[in-house]
Amino acid sequence: MHSRLLARNDNPPPSLGRPAVVGFLTLVVAVWMSVTALAQDDDRQHETEARAALEEYFRALNAADNEAIAAVSNFPRLSVGSNGQVVLRETPEEIAIDFEAVRQSGLDHSTLDLAETVHVSSDKVHFRIVFTRYAVDGSPITTMPGLYVVTRQDGHWGLQLQSVLPPTFTREP
Repeated sequence: MHSRLLARNDNPPPSLGRPAVVGFLTLVVAVWMSVTALAQDDDRQHETEARAALEEYFRALNAADNEAIAAVSNFPRLSVGSNGQVVLRETPEEIAIDFEAVRQSGLDHSTLDLAETVHVSSDKVHFRIVFTRYAVDGSPITTMPGLYVVTRQDGHWGLQLQSVLPPTFTREP
């Protein structure tokens, strides 16, 4: 009665055959490539949207437009200065810059010289940046590297973290 359960089966399992295996592997590779391509397209889209917010931040800064700066920010907004000082701004009102004092200091505008994407996710992009501040006469004042993090909150891309390192160039007064 149990002998049939223990009986040896000398028949090998049916073979799928080489064409079936090659076809299956081709399908697996095609699906993998499609998923990878879609993920890369999503990353490119997220990077493009985050970069637009970063560039808008510099336009608003150069236009001395506090409302536009707040509009292209996400809160709370964190700044880490070149000496490690930390400033946390919880609201758009706290982000306001005294542009009259900035002008009196001799600063006219800043350029975003480099914005290299370091990391991309669906809601956050890290940029390695370098920017230069210029005087009214067009001469450079200082060049600083940093890390800027642009996040997406409720579908809105905005600058949320600025971390700058000590200047790589500073004009002697």
